[in-house]
Amino acid sequence: MKLHHTITQENIETLVTLFYHEAMRDPLIGHFFILELGEDLEGEEWKEHIDLLVNFWSTVLLDKNLYYSDPYGPHFTIVGLEDEHFTRWLELFSLTSDKVYVPQVAAHFKQKGLEYAQDFMQRLSQGKDNNNLKSKTSWE
Repeated sequence: MKLHHTITQENIETLVTLFYHEAMRDPLIGHFFILELGEDLEGEEWKEHIDLLVNFWSTVLLDKNLYYSDPYGPHFTIVGLEDEHFTRWLELFSLTSDKVYVPQVAAHFKQKGLEYAQDFMQRLSQGKDNNNLKSKTSWE
């Protein structure tokens, strides 16, 4: 795969889709995605979710106003989310970023991913300190 030097909505879609292919096969976090959205990435629920996440990352990194939802709320109903799951999510997200973008661009995704993972864990655990998430990642 050719590494991209700039961020576009099209290559964000590549990143998101590739990430979910990896995440669904992951023994630690795959079951969360399958339970929520099913096993078929071509299914309607997955297509909507991928579109939603493309819009989210386009809003975050391209300053496009495409995402109007709450990124945190839906995760509050998922039973069993722990620090280790967000750490693994961040590792996979970082590895996937490296497969799509040159290092300088991938670093933007990794940094934002780290910030969101920390924020998710803080919100989900109601104030628990999750700054240790950074030290657990292998991409730094």
